[in-house]
Amino acid sequence: MTPAFGFSVGDFINTINLIRKITKALKETGGAASEYQDAVVELTGLQHALQHLEALQPTQDNAGQVNAIRGMALACKIPLQDFMTKLDKYEESLGPWAHGSSLGGLGRKTRWAVSFSKEVEKLRAMVAGKQISINLLLATHSS
Repeated sequence: MTPAFGFSVGDFINTINLIRKITKALKETGGAASEYQDAVVELTGLQHALQHLEALQPTQDNAGQVNAIRGMALACKIPLQDFMTKLDKYEESLGPWAHGSSLGGLGRKTRWAVSFSKEVEKLRAMVAGKQISINLLLATHSS
């Protein structure tokens, strides 16, 4: 039975889980800052790899494969660039040279922990499928 004031046991459990997540994010070591920095390193590396793939030059023998590789790289690069632009607002609060625990920094850490880290996972999943295709194309291109 739901209490008359509109809260249920599930609401309290969700609140407790949210508090745990925020607490983890606000820790100085680990938490949101580490997740953010790991994501930036990973996504920057991916961005560089995609640039190299886009720079592949086709020959008469492999034009179809190289163009397919370049197309898949471009399909990853555009959402990645958009995402990297969104990440910029977290750099001051979560980057390696972040300044102490300002109130704004706490807000960014909380926002990262609550919602933005899930966006990183969505991007990873989207890129993973394309990466498999790119790897298959590169394997056949190399042989």
